[in-house]
Amino acid sequence: MTFSPIIQIQSTFAHVAKALDDDAIPWMTLIQVLLVVVLSFEVLVSLLQLRTYSEPAPPATLKPHVTQETYEKSRVYGRDKLQFSIFSLIYEWALSAALLHAFAYARIWSAAGVVMARLGYTTDSEVVHSLLFLLLSQPVTSIPLLPLSLYKNFVIEERHGFNKMTLKTFFLDGVKGWAVGVVVAGPFMAGLIKLIRWAGDSFVAYVVVFLFVFQLVAMTLYPTLIQPLFNKLTPLEDGPLKDRVVALATQLNFPLKSIYVIDGSKRSAHSNAYFYGVLPGGSKHIVIYDTLIEKSTPAEIEAVLAHELGHWAHSDTSKLMGLSQVQISITMSLFTLFIHNASLFRAFGLRYAPLTASASTKISSLKSALLPLSSQVKTPFAAPLNPFSVSVGYLPIVVGLELFQLVLHPLDSLVKFSINAAIRRMEYAADRFAAQQPRAPELIGGSGKHKAEDVALNEPYTTLLGKALIKLHIQNLSTMHHDALYSAYHYSHPTLTERLDELEKLKSKSK
Repeated sequence: MTFSPIIQIQSTFAHVAKALDDDAIPWMTLIQVLLVVVLSFEVLVSLLQLRTYSEPAPPATLKPHVTQETYEKSRVYGRDKLQFSIFSLIYEWALSAALLHAFAYARIWSAAGVVMARLGYTTDSEVVHSLLFLLLSQPVTSIPLLPLSLYKNFVIEERHGFNKMTLKTFFLDGVKGWAVGVVVAGPFMAGLIKLIRWAGDSFVAYVVVFLFVFQLVAMTLYPTLIQPLFNKLTPLEDGPLKDRVVALATQLNFPLKSIYVIDGSKRSAHSNAYFYGVLPGGSKHIVIYDTLIEKSTPAEIEAVLAHELGHWAHSDTSKLMGLSQVQISITMSLFTLFIHNASLFRAFGLRYAPLTASASTKISSLKSALLPLSSQVKTPFAAPLNPFSVSVGYLPIVVGLELFQLVLHPLDSLVKFSINAAIRRMEYAADRFAAQQPRAPELIGGSGKHKAEDVALNEPYTTLLGKALIKLHIQNLSTMHHDALYSAYHYSHPTLTERLDELEKLKSKSK
């Protein structure tokens, strides 16, 4: 008897899932070991990068553009950030390990169940239980990380002159972020849980479509509904910069609707520019940081935007979304191996014990679930005893996703290499696109002729883009020496020296 490939894959997945649902597998120990492995790798990679800060001078490519004083500032800033990053890695690992050791998932699930009972909900209302679980989890996981954020912004960034936030802004951002998370994550998680329960074991395709639609909606609504909660966007005033951007967009047939200036200086001295508008053929909006306008000439910003519009011309946003869907499809397919894995849940304190139909029995079962496992009757086939354990009438999807992410953590780290490599190719392609574009003719604005040094019509985009990148690099005190492994793991963009070398090649070809 022959089977189609899909049936064979499903059969293989079913056998693997059954094999993984085994109490003999020390899930707690295994995940703790995986966390240590990932931590060790990331610390090792960071230490390799830390060695580069002992270099006494900038790279040869940057020597003509960087003073020794600026290089020393960059080196100190980079070392400070990296040393703090290593400490943060260890701190976050210790926090995760402590929460796992304390059976935090089971305890928070139990606490959410108690709140449900007091609110009059039955314990089999998975959506309500899951949302309460997420709500109670938030302070447990975020408050211990608060000192790290405070130190990073108000010590490291402040010390090197980049922090522009006040404590009031910092905490207001936190409250707004939490509120947005509740408003967005609540309906999202409710829809995801209901969809998976409705679709059963065939949920993967439905979840991929659901997440794709959610991404589109989020990318559409974020600039207009969420970002204004944190930043103020004002239309770019008439002048040389606006004329240059409009000329560039017109030359490329870019469907530009508006140009905004964002008050990035409210929080940081770092600079950036981007466009938004994800719907194919729809209107696009360009956003330029006020810090970029302050520190760069209109011609340099024009070159930066020529690069950004290269991403639009190559449909890089759509490509990244497609890559994201592939990753989600693989991730959700792997999740099917664990969604019914009772041994994994038991290892972290959630014992699968189907509830009876009667509401009174459900409430009684909930109360008994809160007792230590040592006080409950043990069977010969029970999982190894845990210091804390609760009974659950179903295997909660929201907890299953959390546990699955712990198992998948090392794979996520490896995937970073591939994603970064793909984005780097897009960045090089966007640079090539900008290099191939002729400069648009000078436009005369209402305020009179543009200054020659601002327009710089005689300079190609390769020259202007190189100047802009060097200037931004210097102003941001960005790292100048890079370990190859660290760069491949952490950087989605090529390093400055790599981009400048490629721009020089493009310049030579054009000549």
